[in-house]
Amino acid sequence: MPTPSQQPTLLIITSETSEAERLMAVLREARLAERSLSIPSAEHLDKVIAERGCDLILCCGYDRDVEVDTILTAYKRLKTDIPLILLADPEQWETLAGKARRAGARDLVRRADPEHLRLSLGRELADWKARRAAGALDTRLRQCEQNTLRLTEITGAGVAFVQDGLHIEVDDTYARLFGHTSTDEVLATPLLDLIAPEHHAAIRDLLKASDPATPNSATLLDVTCQRAGASRFQARLLASPSEFEGEPCLRLIFQPIETAAKGETVVERDSPRGAAGLTALIAEIESHIDEQRLVTRPFAIFFIRVAKILDVMRDMGLSIGLELLDEFSETLATLIGERGFLSRVSEDGFGLIVDGIDEVGAQALAAELNAQARLPARAAVQDATVPDCQIGYFLVRDRASAPEDIINAAHRLCIGHRYTSGGTAEHEKPVNHDADDETVIARKIEYALRNEQLKLVYQPIISLMGDNQENYSVLLRLFDEDENLLEAKDFIGTAIRQGLIEELDKWTIRSAIQIIAQQRRAGQNLSLFISLSEDTFKNPNTVLWICDCLREFDVRGNWLTIQLQEEVVIGNLASLSKLVETLHKIKCRVAINHFGATERPEMLLQALALDFVLLRPLLAQGLADDSAKQQRLLQLATLAREFNVKSVVTGVEDARALTVLWTAGVDYVQGNFLQRPSTTLQVQA
Repeated sequence: MPTPSQQPTLLIITSETSEAERLMAVLREARLAERSLSIPSAEHLDKVIAERGCDLILCCGYDRDVEVDTILTAYKRLKTDIPLILLADPEQWETLAGKARRAGARDLVRRADPEHLRLSLGRELADWKARRAAGALDTRLRQCEQNTLRLTEITGAGVAFVQDGLHIEVDDTYARLFGHTSTDEVLATPLLDLIAPEHHAAIRDLLKASDPATPNSATLLDVTCQRAGASRFQARLLASPSEFEGEPCLRLIFQPIETAAKGETVVERDSPRGAAGLTALIAEIESHIDEQRLVTRPFAIFFIRVAKILDVMRDMGLSIGLELLDEFSETLATLIGERGFLSRVSEDGFGLIVDGIDEVGAQALAAELNAQARLPARAAVQDATVPDCQIGYFLVRDRASAPEDIINAAHRLCIGHRYTSGGTAEHEKPVNHDADDETVIARKIEYALRNEQLKLVYQPIISLMGDNQENYSVLLRLFDEDENLLEAKDFIGTAIRQGLIEELDKWTIRSAIQIIAQQRRAGQNLSLFISLSEDTFKNPNTVLWICDCLREFDVRGNWLTIQLQEEVVIGNLASLSKLVETLHKIKCRVAINHFGATERPEMLLQALALDFVLLRPLLAQGLADDSAKQQRLLQLATLAREFNVKSVVTGVEDARALTVLWTAGVDYVQGNFLQRPSTTLQVQA
């Protein structure tokens, strides 16, 4: 995963832009800060800090137009942990020292003392990093606690916090486990009253031996528990020292254990079954695909989820719920018979592979399973007319993604929002393309490939942060036999549908690398961005092709940036994580284009080690007059910066947008306002 940026954003309060630039030059030279914003007064200071994400404040108290008293008052009112450093002329020192301390400023620095400023900023930067690290650890701790609680809910485990043998907090599952209707009843009951007498000694030893000073020490015991109604059950107890509301205590997790029919042996339910089932499903998918990721046996993959089972477990208990799931599994296997390969891949989910089935057959099978695959009658907790399972499916043809991506796609269709009344995932109807037009365009593509009628054009990607590298986005054009020029939008769709896109991508890659070699030999500091289609990056030989071209023209990988479209990245994360890793091994850089279309773009930054994100052109349209777009752009640029990923805004069409982009801390811009795509590699004035 990429490392978040380690450089803070500095807010400089001064009325003179040149003074802000001078201070930043001093700090950049000392490698203390790279990004800054400047404001002339304390007006809306709180809003600026909240919206711009500032980490340090530098106030130029010697500026005649800056009202220091107003700044200090506004800062004190904020009650923020963002440090303020006040710069002052020597003659102001005595006057401002007391005021600055009372307002909470971290330091007072003389105007003509750059060394003091560097030391002060260095100290605050160290504190800033420590606060960020502590905040990240706290967030991770809370996430771990939430995940643990969710896990215990799913597995039927009960959680309690105990001090001196008395309950101080329990969850609802713990109360139900011991036969109580509310947690208050359990809180009034000593722990030993819930344990069979034969295990009292072991529990007393546990309570005496627990040491809050060693939080990592955990104890595992198998005990017999007794419910309020005097019935007993076997449980596995995990005990570990903890804290509750600042007080040391013991955290207990009780996991029920099922007994064998004769009561002779205690056996745990087969928990690895889901992992083993997933492995088997992956192996079955792999058997349909060759080494080139070509599908040798077309198939449909179904994900079948028992939607009601969590309600059943909540109302009828874990053990009964698991029994009902096993019966459902047998029913499902009987229904499918020899028609396909079925595997249980999670507690409530099944994967199904069916060979040689078309869209109509897949729809019919999904409808049949919805109608007939039912939980046993005693599990009815909702309207019986509603199917017990949800089904998502799609057909796998031609070239395939990694098996994990195929399973993930079926799962997403299953749990998504697009369902028919029968619960089967709906598939968007394909757009109808005129067959004659498709054939004509396909013939033009083939002619251009055979007769060198393809051409590259370039659009500059210009740095807002002073990067001296010359970055260009590569675009493809095609001349047909009548010398008519076609843009990519006129033929790329047909190339994908007609299976010609890989040939176009390979031609583009080789030609672009050849151009890099020529321009580098001529002394130009050139780097090119090239887009890869889904079919091309699924081909495992693509990276080998790139390597061969780099060797052929003696070009370094870091002069080449491979772009992937966000809409196809989402469904191919498993495949792409390996591809990105391989591209980085040959030093190529990786970018995602049309970034920000998904609801959770941070997921992509966490999953893939990216170098650039290119934001959607739509964000740049009318940007100067659209506050919602400005806020969204600021969020995306800040998110990229946190992961140490450079941001590029594409589709820039007017000069007013540049001011917004620079203020938001965007790294690069691209668009027709700056320069339209051209056959020459020169930035035009």
